[in-house]
Amino acid sequence: MFRAGFSTIVTLATLDRRDVLAIHGAMNPSGPDPLARFLARPARFEQAAETRDAVRTVATAICRRAAALDCLSRTDLLARLGHDGLTPDWLPRLASLESLPDGPLIADQMVELSNADALSLVLRALEGELAIRHFDQFSSQLANIFAYVRDCSQGQPADYIPELAKQAPDAFGFAACSIDGQQTMMGESQTAFCQQSVIKPLVYALAMGLNGENRVHRHVGREPSGRRFNELALDPDKRPHNPMINSGSIMCSAMIRPNWTTDARIGLLTRFVSSAAGGEAVGFDEAVYLSERATAKRNQSLVKLMDEHDAFPEECDPDSALDLYFRACSLTLDCRQLALVAATLANGGVCPTTGHRVIDSRIVRNTLSLMLTCGMYDYSGEYAFSVGLPAKSGVSGGLMIVVPGVAGFALWSPRLDRQGNPVRGIEMSRRLVETFPFHIFAGVTAP
Repeated sequence: MFRAGFSTIVTLATLDRRDVLAIHGAMNPSGPDPLARFLARPARFEQAAETRDAVRTVATAICRRAAALDCLSRTDLLARLGHDGLTPDWLPRLASLESLPDGPLIADQMVELSNADALSLVLRALEGELAIRHFDQFSSQLANIFAYVRDCSQGQPADYIPELAKQAPDAFGFAACSIDGQQTMMGESQTAFCQQSVIKPLVYALAMGLNGENRVHRHVGREPSGRRFNELALDPDKRPHNPMINSGSIMCSAMIRPNWTTDARIGLLTRFVSSAAGGEAVGFDEAVYLSERATAKRNQSLVKLMDEHDAFPEECDPDSALDLYFRACSLTLDCRQLALVAATLANGGVCPTTGHRVIDSRIVRNTLSLMLTCGMYDYSGEYAFSVGLPAKSGVSGGLMIVVPGVAGFALWSPRLDRQGNPVRGIEMSRRLVETFPFHIFAGVTAP
């Protein structure tokens, strides 16, 4: 069912071999590293130069393959793509297809209205070479898991931030997005919620992009703390243990353009998050921000502890870093948008719906490593053992799960367990790796 990889197409009997070689050479000149297991799709600018002949070659191959599948018009083509989870409404890369005349598919019309990046995605879909094959079956299995998990009623919404206690306890949304932009949604998947700690991987990634790995990790460690996410503790070098706990994320926030105004800094982070979410609007929950700031004694103590040990970079103001951290936690996304963020990480930093590189691939590698080892509070070790996937939870009930080279998943369910993770999120994670070979080490047990 799953096929993740960098290669744009594979040889099929319905295509002339010269066409196949021309397409492969035009779209993917370097090819994948045969030793790499995590294979992402390239960004648009990382592909070979887009010549008119290359685009025409792909368009011609699409027309041939579509005809072989009795997909004879624009309506037929869009229906076929929708069956595979590719909908132009959710996938800007394919929006130009809706401008095609609704008659026979003609290569010259495709050349005029689309580009090689979009057409290569269409060709992969027609050839069954998307990241998730038989997407309708995959979605049906996800729906079964979702229905089963919905019956979980344990746990309570977080109450230490008063506004979070007002969330509907039984709210439940879920969404998935593959590295090719295949999407499915269930429940309250388009209800926005504040991200809280789910935003921490992106805060870390942005700090890395602005400062570099060495500088960031002079001030933030890389080890699981083994303690509560807001515990008053530093590592032996007097740094936060990692970027996925409160102190570490406050430190990363401090390194995001410290000389800018707070409004400019949160604006930069918001644009970064939006890019990872396919360019969609990111909201801000003012009530949660004010509520969290008014009940911030523990986080203020963390700042004082770090400041006492001179943990902050010289040019960083601890108080403004804390305020930026609160604002970051109060950004809002819905499950569909968060699944796009997870899929961007799954795709090595390239957003599946836009084809734009948002995050450097090495930063993605570091971010996923820390999500795997530190992303689930003091349940991280158990989660890595039983689920085996990079993930990040938040006390608003959000959960982002990344399957490298395949897809991203997002869930929102406010009922939390005693570690601060969504109860339904933990159960959904377990069911995912029981149903699909997603565990990072699943391959070593394959026959």
